[in-house]
Amino acid sequence: MVDDALSSPGQAGVRRITELTELFAWLACVAFTVQLVLLGSGLVRIPLALLVVGVLASWWVRPDGDPWWTTGVEAVAAFGAVLVLPSAEPAIGFLFAVVVRRALRGDAVLLPVKSVPVLLGYLTGVGTWVVLEPVEATGPLLASTLLPLVGLTIVSLALHEIVRSARRLEAAHRTVEAVIRASPVGLVLLDGDGAPTLHNDRARRLFDWPEGRSGRVPCPHGPDITACGRGCRGADDPVEVDVERPDGTTAVLAVQAVPVDHVPDRHTLVTALDVSKRRQWEDALRTRVERDELTGLAGRTHFLHLVDDALRSGEAVGLLVIDLDGFKEVNDAEGHEAGDWYLVSAAERIGRAVGPVATAARLGGDEFAVLAPGHDVRESARLATRVLSELARPLTGLGHDTVIRASVGISVSQPGLGTADLLRDADTAMYVAKREGGARIRLFRPEMGERVLARQRDKADLRTAVADGQLVLHYQPIVDLATGRATGAETLVRWQRPGHGLLGPGEFIGLAEETGLIVPLGNKVLAGACEQAMRWREQGRALGVTVNVSTRQLSAPAFLPSLDRVLKTSGLPPERLTVEVTESVWADEAAMRGLMDVRETGVRVALDDFGTGYSSLSYLQRYPFDVVKIDKSFTGNLDDAGRTAGVVRCIVDLAEVLGAHTVAEGIETQEQADWLRAAGCDYAQGYLFGRPDLAENWDAQPSVTG
Repeated sequence: MVDDALSSPGQAGVRRITELTELFAWLACVAFTVQLVLLGSGLVRIPLALLVVGVLASWWVRPDGDPWWTTGVEAVAAFGAVLVLPSAEPAIGFLFAVVVRRALRGDAVLLPVKSVPVLLGYLTGVGTWVVLEPVEATGPLLASTLLPLVGLTIVSLALHEIVRSARRLEAAHRTVEAVIRASPVGLVLLDGDGAPTLHNDRARRLFDWPEGRSGRVPCPHGPDITACGRGCRGADDPVEVDVERPDGTTAVLAVQAVPVDHVPDRHTLVTALDVSKRRQWEDALRTRVERDELTGLAGRTHFLHLVDDALRSGEAVGLLVIDLDGFKEVNDAEGHEAGDWYLVSAAERIGRAVGPVATAARLGGDEFAVLAPGHDVRESARLATRVLSELARPLTGLGHDTVIRASVGISVSQPGLGTADLLRDADTAMYVAKREGGARIRLFRPEMGERVLARQRDKADLRTAVADGQLVLHYQPIVDLATGRATGAETLVRWQRPGHGLLGPGEFIGLAEETGLIVPLGNKVLAGACEQAMRWREQGRALGVTVNVSTRQLSAPAFLPSLDRVLKTSGLPPERLTVEVTESVWADEAAMRGLMDVRETGVRVALDDFGTGYSSLSYLQRYPFDVVKIDKSFTGNLDDAGRTAGVVRCIVDLAEVLGAHTVAEGIETQEQADWLRAAGCDYAQGYLFGRPDLAENWDAQPSVTG
């Protein structure tokens, strides 16, 4: 298709002129040779005829060449022909033949150089003839001799330029042809009816046209881009067209149709580029933006756009925020791969529960959301119930039965409520459901927002308290029941909150756990306690300190290096420090491993509130403790004949078997102390021996001297 289109009528005409000129040159030279032999005078005519035959032979042997020696032969033949022939016309014919033929084959520089010898030979022959013959050099004679030469020169140069122009045009056509053939872009020239008049192979392959045939160029709105009424022809940007392949695949082409104004009949130039790969990349990128990579649910950004669109519709919009309860424990205990599987399972169940009536999304971490257009409060609550029911079905993929528990908050659109407001209200309701124990649904109410704001203020104030030194350490004596002397002190933290007075740990430790501030808070308490123990030691008091450490602190990888740094900085011997934990530590493997690492450093380990939580003899046997603390719920009801007294005796005996000391908490009367001493309990603490107080006030308490 490209070859046919680039073969112009002008090139065909030049070829015909070249062929006719070649024929004329051969005929003229053959006639010239015959005239020399038959009409020439003297024997020299034969050598001259042979010279002309030599010129013809060179043409035959080298049809495209022009040897230099032929210029001399031509000059001699022209010179001699004027002298031996009865007239100059045959010589002029010979001149025309060789010069015109050379004009078709020589280049711009060599044409005049190679043509001069034969012309000079002819003119020299004419001059010699005039001298030898008694002929008067009249004007007509000179005109008849020179004018043909002038005409020959002009015609030869003109013909030469025509041929050179034709060759340049042909070279340009070939260059264009090569470019079009090699172009990675499909090129098609359409006529006024939309039929291709020119196209390259790339276009044929892109549009899947059969070999030797062409079809129409489609656009997104129809089978013929030139007939599109939506402006595809002449558009500033390409349009994308899907083209079905015989193998069932679909290629995406970027097609642009440009009107060709200087070509008659409303021609159109079409470019086509395969953008299938780009479309795949764009689709993949769009999927990554719109979909959560792990679960396949809608991603946060895309989900918020969907909420925007739903709110603009004007109908009621229900929004559910779902937070999985206890996911951190699953992730820590089972590993991140199990945690990911847990999230995927939850996502599948949420998606199944909401079905096609709503859109589920993962907002991040273990937090999900559901957009329910057209759902009022009642319908949103029913949807939330279905979600919790679906999540509650037993999950067996972790090697044991697990139930996914979740807290769900619901908010329903109101006039003037934006996406951020709707999401904030649902999140607030979810937070309330989680604080109430989880595994429940709560609908947002305005007063919830006030409580949450207050909670946020508490968090901000606690963060400031940790940073600005508002935390105060009090110490309660731990007394040796056998001697009545204090051997140590339990460190208890208080918050001197501006405007609220001195707050006990029960009012802020839960908040610290929730916000993660328990780690920096615990580090400050640990450092302060060790420094105080060293001050007592410098004063001659052999008092150890006990510090409560949370499970979250112990499970943090940085806890052990932090503890080591505190001991080295303060100089306190490790055996003078006791780390106190509750039985909940047994439910956290990471914390339990951390606790055993702490014990390896020489720091003592105490089990607080024994018997009130996850008590297990197997745990006590596997994980040794240095101290077992008897909770005040037991010591407050001591009676020789009572069941409580029997339990306390069992705890004391068990601790002795395990090689641990016992500390009884909450001792308020001398009778309790005497009973415990008789039962074999080692140590005790409580109001009988001293209330928690600042270290500088200990001197006023005679019972706590070291």
